[in-house]
Parts: sequence; C-alpha cells; structure tokens
Amino acid sequence: MKKFDQELTDLQHRLVQMAERAESMLALAVDSLDSIDDKTRENIHEQEQELDQMQMDVDQEVVRMLTVFTPVASDLRYLLTTSHIATSLERMGDQATNIINSLEMMHLKSVASPQDRLLQMGKMTREIVHDAVTAYVNKDADLAESTLGHDELIDSLNDQIMKELLNDEVVREMISGPTDIAGRLSQILIGRSLERIGDQACNVCEEVIYMVKGDDVRHGH
Repeated sequence: MKKFDQELTDLQHRLVQMAERAESMLALAVDSLDSIDDKTRENIHEQEQELDQMQMDVDQEVVRMLTVFTPVASDLRYLLTTSHIATSLERMGDQATNIINSLEMMHLKSVASPQDRLLQMGKMTREIVHDAVTAYVNKDADLAESTLGHDELIDSLNDQIMKELLNDEVVREMISGPTDIAGRLSQILIGRSLERIGDQACNVCEEVIYMVKGDDVRHGH
C-alpha cells in the first residue's frame, strides 16, 4: 500500500472515532431526557473537549496531507470532505452538550405534554446520525441520499413541539400567571438542538455524495 493510501486509511479511522464519540454524546443526551445526573453532565462535557481536540487533529492532518501529497480528483475530494465532516461531527457534539445544559434548567416531566415527541425526535435523530456515519464509512452514496429525506421528519416533529408549547392558551397562561416558563423554554431549546443535529447529519450525507460521485447537492434537497 502506498504511503498516501495508508495515511488516508489512518485519517478515516480518526474520523470514525470522531463519529463514534459524537454518537455517544447524542445517546447520552437523548437518554437524559428521562433523567439526568451529575455523572452524565460531567461525562458529556469531558467528551465535548475530547471531540474538539479530535476535530483540530483531523484538520491539521488534512492540511499536512494536502501540502505533502498535493492530491487531485477523488483523493482531493476525500480530504476536503473529511475536514467538512469533522466540522459537522464537532457541531453535533456541541448541540448534544446544549441539550444537557438545557436539561439543567428544568425537569422534563414538569411539562409532560410534548415529552413523547421529544423522545421520538431524539430516537429519530440518533438513527439519522448513525446512517450518515455508516454512509461515510462505506462510501455509500445511495444511503446518504435516502437519509437526506428523513431530516424533514425531524423538522416536522420540532414544529409540532413548538405548536404545543407555544399555542394561544399557553401564551395566555404565561402572560396572566405563574407557569413553568423555564421548562417550556428548555424543551424548545432541546427540540432546536435535535433539529440542528439532524441538519449536521444531512451535511455529512451531502459531503458523502460529493466525495463518492463528485455531485454538489448542498442546496438541492
């Protein structure tokens, strides 16, 4: 195996480790929708710092390989998309941390109405992230393309949560008297974070399609 090919394989391994870390953080965040403890909070913040370092390491390696090997065509696309995917994975970790931070403001069961939808949204987001990562590992453009369409389901669930939390009756209650404003705000922020994680998973899928086919679909789905 040529030196460049070996280093490309090593780089992919680093990105897979990043993806596993991002998935782990998302799993922790989603599982914490039912309950959260200090150990989980510390764990996810530690993982966020590690994920940040992983991204910097990947980016530095991409720059080094671009400089040393001056790749062209598919190899160049692979290096560029690897850097972009690393950024998306790091942002997923940021949003998973934001979910934990939002949970610190409230106890989810204090506002029960959209809890099931949030849990459903969390499960769906995990599935989309997993499929996006699998598409990258296997260079599977077909899986990446099919995964892109699932993001609309997450957006739809988030819209439903927003409507339930901010309907006219709820707004009147918030204006007229005591209500769990912090709880409702936290759930809105959690829904938004899950939606953004879904968006980042779509970004990964778009990069996979570009990497495999050379087609730029970033603004087409």
